[in-house]
Amino acid sequence: MLRNYYSLSLFLGGVLLLSSCAKEGPTGPTGPAGPAYTGTISGHVSLYDQYGSKVLLNLDSVKLTLSGTTTAINPDNNGFYSYSSLITGEYSIAASNSGYGATNTNNFQFLSGTLNRDIKLSAIPSFSLSFTYAGPAASLNDSLVINCQPSDPQARNCIIFVGNTPSVGAGEANYLLSYVKAIPANAQKITGIISAQELYNAGFTSGSTAYYAVYSYPVNDQSVYEDQATGKNVYNAVSNPQIDSALVP
Repeated sequence: MLRNYYSLSLFLGGVLLLSSCAKEGPTGPTGPAGPAYTGTISGHVSLYDQYGSKVLLNLDSVKLTLSGTTTAINPDNNGFYSYSSLITGEYSIAASNSGYGATNTNNFQFLSGTLNRDIKLSAIPSFSLSFTYAGPAASLNDSLVINCQPSDPQARNCIIFVGNTPSVGAGEANYLLSYVKAIPANAQKITGIISAQELYNAGFTSGSTAYYAVYSYPVNDQSVYEDQATGKNVYNAVSNPQIDSALVP
């Protein structure tokens, strides 16, 4: 009988020992946070004009703001900038300059050492555009005639946004469709053809109202970035919008 008592005691003790050594489930406490290192985020700022050519002047006028800070810094005359003594974490850099489209370098991870993040800005175009809704070019298309006067000996761009409200635009990513159209050198007019099927795919129905916004737009836009809330691109390097509405074919 005494032997059975000891056997039972050993069994129960083993169960308790195994229970105390068992790992906790997913709702249990987590381990300690990983180590935090320090280092530097640095890079180079480049500016581009409305034709996509690099600008070499006034690089030190660009304002850079790192997330978690309130004071902007400027790169040097050659466009180089540096943030030092930064700890491990997630960062964003906002960049702006007068006459250029503002841009963001969003939510990148920094561990330690030196991380390079180059930044590019495109000039807001100085030319203006107007457009006329030309009606359905055919049953399968919508058509816009975009006036590019005065003409320019260099090729340019425009961008067309389509939305379902009069507030359709670029900077707030408030659009459903976007189309970049090349303006050839010396062109005075171009035609924008919008597929009816693309309008239907975006949620429009035949006979509903589509709002069109046409902006002048730089070649090879360097300021465009993705809006984190909507997942759409934000186009800040645009100017002189014209907005009008038309019925979907």
